[in-house]
Amino acid sequence: MKGSSIETLKATKNQLKLLKPITWSVVRTPLKQEELEKAERHLLRSVQAEAFGDELKILIRNRNRSTSEWMQLEKSSALYKLTPLVDEHNIIRMEGRTEKAEFLPFDLRFPVILPREHHVTRMIVQNYHERFGHGYRETMKNEIRQRFYIPKVGTVVQKISKTCQWCKVHRSKPRVPRMAALPVQRLQPYRRPFSSVGVDYLGPVNVSVARHSEKRWVVVFTCFVTRAVHLEVSGSLTTQSCLMAIRRFMNRRGPPQEFFSDNGTNLKGASKELTNLINDINCDCADDLTNARMKWTFNPPAAPHMGGVWERLVRSVKEALEAMNDGKRLTDEILHTSVTEAEDMINSRPLIYVPQEIAEAEALSPNHFLRGVSPNEPQMVSPTPLPAEALRDVYKRSQELAQEMWIRWIKEYVPSLNQRTKWHGEARALKKGDLVYVIEGSKRRSWVRGIIEEVIAASDGRVRQAWVRTSSGLFRRAVAQLAVIEINDRW
Repeated sequence: MKGSSIETLKATKNQLKLLKPITWSVVRTPLKQEELEKAERHLLRSVQAEAFGDELKILIRNRNRSTSEWMQLEKSSALYKLTPLVDEHNIIRMEGRTEKAEFLPFDLRFPVILPREHHVTRMIVQNYHERFGHGYRETMKNEIRQRFYIPKVGTVVQKISKTCQWCKVHRSKPRVPRMAALPVQRLQPYRRPFSSVGVDYLGPVNVSVARHSEKRWVVVFTCFVTRAVHLEVSGSLTTQSCLMAIRRFMNRRGPPQEFFSDNGTNLKGASKELTNLINDINCDCADDLTNARMKWTFNPPAAPHMGGVWERLVRSVKEALEAMNDGKRLTDEILHTSVTEAEDMINSRPLIYVPQEIAEAEALSPNHFLRGVSPNEPQMVSPTPLPAEALRDVYKRSQELAQEMWIRWIKEYVPSLNQRTKWHGEARALKKGDLVYVIEGSKRRSWVRGIIEEVIAASDGRVRQAWVRTSSGLFRRAVAQLAVIEINDRW
């Protein structure tokens, strides 16, 4: 008996193995309009019951009573001034003054009342925000009013726009801290002009040599204190040519204590190779010229605002050279002459505005510090040698004039530097690990994503530079070129 039962179980087991597994096929069908409307009504009823529970009970009771038997809402209720009513689905609507305009949609005449702070209300506004392409807030408010009444809907729309992650990513902008104080190199009187110098390139300028055309470059040296410029023509973009231009500058103006320059270039239409070439030239010159009495300081790449002291004068040199361009053939001799004329023109400009009503002789200019006198004032040369006492008087008079110029520089020019022109407020400081966009060019699609590896705090504690790691490597960038991509926070 036992043997037969065991054989029976084995036969049954073999038969089960031969059976095919049962497969269930699920057919997905889209929701019908009636189902969506039913779900929406249920959701609206639950929201209103949660926010306006007492008012909903009163309005449902009033629906089956005459007007004289109505129960009035409390004046402290949020629905008191909205003249609410309940429709056949027990949804609270606002009974507006356009109820007789039957040609208008029903939802427009009787909009559904929703609480402002409810999560479902924010989800509805978020849906409108996404449906209309994250566009204008007024468009969103107008579309919402076609169906719903939300108290202070503008505030809700503004919060949704600010917390939308898509908007944060695609509309992020740099958050720059308060403008830094001027460097001490710009506020040191009684120093020789060109003690602190900013260096930059300008060009190229095409000149005719024999029967062919060659390129020339203009090296702009800017004095930090007197705002004077010195221009030198460079024959090529090589380290030796740059060093020779710097040598000519130092032979005429004296060796400076510190050089400043960009890591990039302001050359119009410059390629990446040209930018790297000028960067290498500056680094090589810094290696050759840096010593115990002279140093070279670099600004972060792509941060022209940190070199505004010379960038603005580079623009002035361009304008001066353009004004003297008569469209004729340009040679090396003409270029050198034009460069010196542009230098004198810029150094004769007034450092401050002086009204005509003031009895002062003329405004202070860089040439006052370079020449000791006004460019328009003729220098008196004595035809006979002066005695020793007269020479001492002349020297004393020259020292008094120099002292007077520096006093005017302190009283008239320095106060004009005191006010900040932009970046007046504070901003959230960058932190290690922040996800940012590295701004490269004017088009957002060319921006590169990166992560903050290290922040560089200034002397006042504010972060204005940072090291950013991108897919291309590690770079130092100014905060003005970094747009933070925030993480979406819940309310």
